[in-house]
Order: sequence, then structure tokens, then C-alpha cells
Amino acid sequence: MDKNFKEEFSQIIKFEPPLYKQRHQFVKDLVEKYKPKKVADLGCADCSLLWMLKFCSCIEVLAGLDICANVMKEKMHTLSPLPVDYLQPSERSLTVTLHHGSVAHKDPCMLGFDLVTCIELIEHLEESELKKFPEVVFGFMAPSIVVISTPNSEFNCLLPRVMLYRHPDHKFEWSQAEFQSWALETARCYDYSVEFTGVGHPPKGMEKVGFCTQIGVFFRKYPQTGESVQSEKPMEAVYKTV
Repeated sequence: MDKNFKEEFSQIIKFEPPLYKQRHQFVKDLVEKYKPKKVADLGCADCSLLWMLKFCSCIEVLAGLDICANVMKEKMHTLSPLPVDYLQPSERSLTVTLHHGSVAHKDPCMLGFDLVTCIELIEHLEESELKKFPEVVFGFMAPSIVVISTPNSEFNCLLPRVMLYRHPDHKFEWSQAEFQSWALETARCYDYSVEFTGVGHPPKGMEKVGFCTQIGVFFRKYPQTGESVQSEKPMEAVYKTV
């Protein structure tokens, strides 16, 4: 890769719409395609994705989970019903619940979801948490669909001011090969298939670096039996409702 060519693009690259909006739109498009009734967003932070999803007519239950309760509390008002919802009640019932806890822990409140989203989450996990993450999400929760997005480290050479990682709290950032290797092994272990895509296209001539955000969409191969869910259920809840 020519150094001058790379530096030229690192100064002018800009995403429109912003990358976070592209990630959220990707999830919304997936919801509109597969019509899940129960959706959980792990690492929901400021609840912005949950806010977008609450307007999807197919969804009856929304749940958010984050390790930082204060961030959720600051934005949870955005998920409250609008005045018009009281004046003209919808026939659709929507329940929204926020939970404070870690994705490394199992809690029965997260069972029975059709879709689980993990948008820019895994790169914030410590090594010990990342090791537990697949068993919690794919083994215990076992939703029909899981969406995981994470930075593509190969794109970082095009981003100005990125020295090592894009955010100071990131514990790692994977290349395309690293993410796909982890995702394929996880899918194999828990009887899922996985498709790879992303958002944030690279500039023309730089296609080899891939998307700025890489995404894996996992589909469970077989229906989960009620007995297997019950056998895994913890004796008590570990998350706290916000």
C-alpha cells in the first residue's frame, strides 16, 4: 500500500450517515426482515438503538443490558411512552426493560429472545469476560439470531489520530481474519451458522482493508428445547433492573 495514498485518504475519509447510524440502520433492516417479537441489546449504553427499535411494529418486548447503570439512567426517559401514545393507544403492547449487569453472567431474564444484538460490545470485554461471552449468549440465551459488530483493525490505517485502538476502553481490535476465525469457531460450537458483512465502506482503491465496522450475523440451526433451557437456568437473578 502506497504511504502517500494511505495518508491522503486518512485525512479526508468521512462516513455519511455517521457510522453509528449505519450500524443501527443495519439492525433495524434486520428486524424488518425477520420480524422478531423479543429483542435484547447487550451493551445498550445510551439506549439509542433501543429507541430506534421501539418504533418497529413487530417488536413486543425490548430489553437492554449494560455494565454502566448511570449511562442508562440518563437516557432511559427516551424509551418512555410519548404523549400521543396515551391519547391514541396502539393495539400493540410494548414492554421495555433495562438491566444492570455483565454479559459474562447468566440471568433467566434474558431467556426467550428472538434476536440479540451486540453492537460494538465485545472489544470492551476483558479476556476473562470474552471467554464466557459465547456460552452466555449462544449457549444459555440461545436466540434465533445474534448480531455482533466490532471494529475492523485493518481499517485503522485510514483513520486519522488512531494510534493503537479507536477508543481508550477497547481491550483489543480484530482483523477480518481474527474476527471470522472467532465467529466461525463460536458458531460451530453452538450450532449456529454465520454470515459476514459490515458497514463503512473503504475508499475506492482500498477495498482490501474491508469495512470499517465488521459484522457477523449468526442464525441458530436448530430450535432450542424447553428442557435444555430449564437445565441451564440459574437459581436466582444476577442482574438488577434499572
